Amino acid sequence: MQEFEFIKSLENHFGKRVDGIGDDATLFNNKYLIAKDILIENTHFLPNTPVEYVISKLFSSNISDIASMGGKATSVLLGIGINDKSKLQDIINFIDIECKRYNVTLIGGDTSSSSQLFLSLTVIGECGNNIFYRHNAQDKDIIYISRPLGLSRIALEKEICINNFDIADYTHYKLYAEDQLGYFLSNFSGISAMTDISDGLGIDLYNIASSSNKQAIIDYNLLDFSHLVNFNINQEEYFLSSGEEYALLFTINKQNTKFIEEAVYKQFNRKIIPIGYISNGSGVYLDKKGKLINIEHYGYEHFKK
Repeated sequence: MQEFEFIKSLENHFGKRVDGIGDDATLFNNKYLIAKDILIENTHFLPNTPVEYVISKLFSSNISDIASMGGKATSVLLGIGINDKSKLQDIINFIDIECKRYNVTLIGGDTSSSSQLFLSLTVIGECGNNIFYRHNAQDKDIIYISRPLGLSRIALEKEICINNFDIADYTHYKLYAEDQLGYFLSNFSGISAMTDISDGLGIDLYNIASSSNKQAIIDYNLLDFSHLVNFNINQEEYFLSSGEEYALLFTINKQNTKFIEEAVYKQFNRKIIPIGYISNGSGVYLDKKGKLINIEHYGYEHFKK
C-alpha cells in the first residue's frame, strides 16, 4: 500500500466522521483548522543539517497546510524526540524565531528521548471567510501557482550530493509558507480549490483533479523557466516535480481571474501565475506543442519503493 492509497483508506474508513481527511488540514467545529506534520532524521533531513533549518521546515510545512485552506495559523503544539540534549537550547531559540516569523504561539507539546531527532508539529488556525478544499475544481477553471517552482529540488540534490549545483546551501529550507497570501485569498469566493505544493506540481495537482473528478491541463507555453536557466537541468522536469516548495496551487473560476489577480497585486505587489486549466475528464497532463504528456506522478510519494 502506497501513501495515497493509505490516505484514501483512512478517508473511506473515517471520512463520514471527520471533515478534512484527504485535505491539507481538518475543519474542527466549523471554526478551526488543524494540521500536523512530522520530520524524521535521515528521512526528511540529514543528521548534519543545522537544526535551525530543520525547525524552519517543520513550521513552514505545517503552516503552509493551514494557509492552503484559507486559514490563519495561531497556535502550535510541538513534539520532540531527541538523543542529543546539547541541542535543546538551540531548538528553543529557533522555535522562538519561527513563532515570531508566523505570529503563532507555542501552547504545549511533548518531549522524549529518541535514537534520532524526531519532530512533530500540530498547528491550529482560524478559518478565513472561505474554506478551500481540493475537491471543488470546476470545468474551465484556471490553474494558478503563487510562485515559480524548481529550486527546492535543486538545493536538495546539492545537500545530498547528487549534484553540485551553484546554489546557496539550504535554499530549500528557506522556502516559507504563503501564510499571508493564503489567508488573503480566503476573501474571494471565486477560488474553487486549493492545496500547497509539498510533493511536486504533478502529484499535488493530481490530488485536486482526482478529488474533483476532473482533468487538469498544464500549458507548457505558460511556464516560466527563467529562474532555472543557470542550472544544467531538464527545466521542465524540475519545475513539475520539485517538492517542498510550499507555493500555493489553486483554481479560479474564469470569470473571477482578473479581479483576483488585481487584488493580489494591489495587496502584495506581486503576481499570481496562471499555468493551465481544468476540464471534464481525468488525469493531469502537460500540453506541449499539442501533445498531452501524463505528469500526474511527477513528484515524491512516501511509501513508494
